[in-house]
Parts: sequence; structure tokens; C-alpha cells
Amino acid sequence: MKPTLPTSDELSAFIDGELPPRRMAEIESLAAKDSELAQKVASLEYDAQQLRAALAGLPTSAPAIGLDPARLRIEVKQRRQRLVATAASLVLAITLGITGGWHGRGAFTPATGLPMADAVEAYRLFSSVSSPAVDLATHETSALQRWLDSHFEAAAPMPDFEPYGFRPVGARLMATDQGAAAMVLYRDDRGETILFYVRPPGHKTIGRGSRRDEGLVAQYWADGTYHYAVVSQGTSPRSAAVQQAIAPLI
Repeated sequence: MKPTLPTSDELSAFIDGELPPRRMAEIESLAAKDSELAQKVASLEYDAQQLRAALAGLPTSAPAIGLDPARLRIEVKQRRQRLVATAASLVLAITLGITGGWHGRGAFTPATGLPMADAVEAYRLFSSVSSPAVDLATHETSALQRWLDSHFEAAAPMPDFEPYGFRPVGARLMATDQGAAAMVLYRDDRGETILFYVRPPGHKTIGRGSRRDEGLVAQYWADGTYHYAVVSQGTSPRSAAVQQAIAPLI
């Protein structure tokens, strides 16, 4: 039996990881084949990241009830349903996914203990969309660098991959349990992508190294202030050239 498209309520539960495993897998499969559904999932994930980024600096010892993400999701849903009753389905698609971070689908949840697993999952999320939702869409390296500098003081400069055929296409602010993170997406004329990722260090130092993860190569390093990763295809000659260029950093 062909899986049915998810309802708005199901998308909310999907983002929160609350559906039965079989239905989670069905929606994941549908999103992989349906670009419109994939865009909607990415938009919901973006809402989640924005909320988590906004709350990232709050104390964790005694969280305020009014700032609980699940409570906020319910309140926002109810408020917009009242204001825009004639467009309830669209409102639900936009607002129901403002919690859950990377917990929306199994493939988005980083494997515990693997270095820079969130960078690998960010690559999987954004590289699969031809026009991913980004905070800054531009090919101008200088503009992207200024954007990075405004969010990450004294971070390493973004890599230049143009000699290998990859130009930056945009950047997006994300969130981790340790605070704000960001990715810069590069693309070549064949549609192949490379992702540069920067995040706060958290409780563990990742050191320097590389690893393979289901066809991807994640190369990572740290400078004492931030953790960095470059994620690329593991079987592409063009990506192989980039991986060799990154090697001295690790």
C-alpha cells in the first residue's frame, strides 16, 4: 500500500519524533522523493533551530515554564489558528514544528559520540535540496565572511574552494545544545555540494581527524575557541581534491 502524505498534525509529531517508527520511516521516504515535502520539513526544522538558538543562552538550572518549547509550540499554534482560521492547514505547516531540533527524523539525529555528527546531519539535510532555505544567499565570499564574523567572534575564516570548482551559495545559523552553530554551503556546476560547519566546543574537545559516514567524509578540527568540519562526498574526484586541501588542517 502506497504511503499517504502526512497531515499537518503528523508533520508536527514527525518533527518532534513522536510518531510510530513505521510512520516516521514512511514520511522520511516520502520527503526523499517529494521536493515540496522536503522543503516543508526543512522549514519546520528551521523554525526549531531558530527557537533553540534564541533560548540557547538561557540558564538551564531552573527553566521557566513560559519558555518551555513544547508549551510555546502549543501556544503559537492556537494563536495562529484563531487569527488565520481560513488558512489553518498552512499555519499548522509553518508553526507546528518549532520544537525538536534535530529530533524530527531518525536520519537527522546525530549518532552519540561521533565527532561533528551534527555537521554530517546538516549536510544530509541541506545538500538534498536544490534551493535550501538559508539566512544569507550569496556567492560573495566577503559577504558570507562578514556574516560569519558577526556571529562567531575570532573564528577561522571560511575555506576557499573555488580552485576546486565549488562556490559558496549561502549560509544558515543553526543551534546546538552548546549554543549557536552555522553552516556555509558550497556547490559546483554539477550540483555537488560541500559544507563548512562551525560550532561551539561544548564539553568535549574533538581534536583533529576525519571519518567516513555512509558515503560522506567528515574532516574536523578545533582551535580552542570553536570546532570546525568540512563534509563532502566520499567517492567524488572533485571532493577528493578538497579533502586533500583540508588535510593539513587536521
